[in-house]
Amino acid sequence: MNYIRLFGIGPTGIMATLFIWILALQIEKWLGIPKINMGTSFKWIVFCLFAFDCIATIVWSLIVLRPTERGRKFVTTGPFQWVRYPLYSAIIWSGTGMMVMWYRSWTVIFSVFLINFFWTWHVQKEEHYMLQKFGEEYREYMKSTGQFFPRFW
Repeated sequence: MNYIRLFGIGPTGIMATLFIWILALQIEKWLGIPKINMGTSFKWIVFCLFAFDCIATIVWSLIVLRPTERGRKFVTTGPFQWVRYPLYSAIIWSGTGMMVMWYRSWTVIFSVFLINFFWTWHVQKEEHYMLQKFGEEYREYMKSTGQFFPRFW
């Protein structure tokens, strides 16, 4: 199997995301930024909601588009009807939410902007591949769905 077709930019994107989260936590420590003040029950409820969303999105994505079909099949159903990259979206948004709750971190909240910017830049290779592979059909799909966050307009 072709590693790039199977995994795309996922592994490098995940590593960069982990790096940004760690950097955000380190900056918070260096600057002495206080933790988010919240109750323990609230923290765990919200953490579990983010974890459920992350796991559900990943599993749903893998059911709708099996790894062996990636790069070969064009799918616009399931989570793909809302965003073009639901697996990456789960990492960006729900993963960051879980990190925020776990560490009660203000800097991790704001790191989501850098993480989203990075992924938007990094995913261009896959966008280009999909445009070459599926042409105008994919271009139309791009107009109606967001990369990592649903378009509501």
